Amino acid sequence: MRFSLPLAIAAAVLPLSVQAGMYGQPVLNLDAKTFKKVMATEHAAMVAFVAPWCGHCKNLGPEYTSAASSLSPLIPFYAIDCDDAGNKALCAEYQIQGFPTIKAFPRAGKGAAKDYQGERKRGALVEYAKTLVPDRVKKLRIATEGSKVEPVIQAFLDEKSNLPHVLLVHPSAPSIPFLWKVLAHRLSGKMHLAYIRDTTSHSILTSLGIFDSADTTKDGTRVVAWPGGVQERSNLTEYQGALKFNALLEWLQAQLDGKPASSTSSSESSSGKTQQKPVKAPEPIPNANGQGETKAKQASDAAARKAKMDEAERRDRERRERAAQAAAARPPVEDVDASPVEEAAEAVPEGSAEQEQVQSDGVEGVAEPVPEQVPVPGEEAVTAGQEGVDSEQTVQVHEEL
Repeated sequence: MRFSLPLAIAAAVLPLSVQAGMYGQPVLNLDAKTFKKVMATEHAAMVAFVAPWCGHCKNLGPEYTSAASSLSPLIPFYAIDCDDAGNKALCAEYQIQGFPTIKAFPRAGKGAAKDYQGERKRGALVEYAKTLVPDRVKKLRIATEGSKVEPVIQAFLDEKSNLPHVLLVHPSAPSIPFLWKVLAHRLSGKMHLAYIRDTTSHSILTSLGIFDSADTTKDGTRVVAWPGGVQERSNLTEYQGALKFNALLEWLQAQLDGKPASSTSSSESSSGKTQQKPVKAPEPIPNANGQGETKAKQASDAAARKAKMDEAERRDRERRERAAQAAAARPPVEDVDASPVEEAAEAVPEGSAEQEQVQSDGVEGVAEPVPEQVPVPGEEAVTAGQEGVDSEQTVQVHEEL
């Protein structure tokens, strides 16, 4: 698997986030040097400027970390210790006047920062951070149930015909999933991404030639791609991997490079999770022997896909149970006003907050992946729960379609 500069930078930062700083993963605790490096992109980011003696910064910790978990690995959450002598110039550059100060960077280091003035709670932080990502997805619509689908798909393929086209077909979501918006923003100018909601009669999947009425495990979310310069609907490739951000980004990068994702050395590819299958237009009905072989293969594929979905559901259920247990372990934290910087000299040092290490089940690594979430070998997905978060809160994880 190829790793781009952002992932290499994030990998270099990881030891700092694990061994030092006020907040635990997936928040990355940066210094002035690593801050400049990770911000050398146009990816939206949130940054908290804090101090270890600041009680308000400690109160922010569980909510900020929980928000980071909910949006990981789509939007990175960082923290800067302004009490560190090496970071004072950086904090002065951004005119930090009180702690904690949270700033949003819509285009990372390529644009101006914006002060976050909202509530210091997980939900408010998540909703604000999501507004930082522009919508680059083409939303396709079918006028009515029974309307012709082919002209809608063809019109999409005719747009920006020199670029590869990728279509997300969702069975129920009325709006574009946030994960898909982030992918479209990351690949803006390289790929043309669209979204369409399927009809109850599965007319979209049928038109694409990928609907199988006998296989109900494939009635859900589907992703298909066309190479650049191809305007024939039948010349598509269907994505067969996990519907998670890093796995999708890796596969899309492989489509850009003209290479099958299974040729990479990632753990997902080697285990058969991230594979692509060329799909052709519906073929004439074969003879009896051919039909038997086809049905046997379909049944085998259906069983494998169902097993994969059951495993994903099990992991999600365990993750949410752990989140609920962690949330109930401690009482809610009180949101308080920021402490002025000028009070720092009189403040009694309280020491760094205990670092909260988030358990994870693994994160897929990708070509030009997310600098915000470093892949941890042998693990799958970041748990959203953190100590100190209100027990009634349910953390929504956005990294999966």
